[in-house]
Amino acid sequence: MKKLRFGRYLKLNTIRLLRLKKGSHQVAIGFAVGLIPSWYPLLGIGPLISLGLNRLVKGALPAAIFAASLDSFVWPLTFFLNYHTGHLLVSLISKASWPTRMLHIQIPNWPEDYMQPLHESHHWRDAGLYFATGAAVNSIVFAIIIYTIIKWVMLRYRLPLLHLLRRKK
Repeated sequence: MKKLRFGRYLKLNTIRLLRLKKGSHQVAIGFAVGLIPSWYPLLGIGPLISLGLNRLVKGALPAAIFAASLDSFVWPLTFFLNYHTGHLLVSLISKASWPTRMLHIQIPNWPEDYMQPLHESHHWRDAGLYFATGAAVNSIVFAIIIYTIIKWVMLRYRLPLLHLLRRKK
């Protein structure tokens, strides 16, 4: 069996998506839901979760499979975006104006020896918090953006794109 080049693989699956008899909503929702697990480190079960989510929302199965297969190419970008989005959001929330003094809370006067391990450990905890926050926000925001783009392209440019891609060289 011959290996497909990446460009040919994209062209083949794009033609398959454009030829689907399902409506633009189902193709767009299948593609958007297929990309949601790529924002989380799921260690190989992301495509199965994509198929389950697609079944739940009744999207186009080929669109979900194609989107889930793109996960292996985009995961470094998604990890980077998750961390930086989470860091931005958590820093914005932590800088919000909170009351400077709460009268009902007594803060103990801890010696510096007890506080040192706490100051050293917060970096790893914060990295996990940044990543989880970024993954949750990015998966929702990008699913909405991708749904909107795919639906618009399917409604407006489905036939011209299909004719352009199927043209012989």
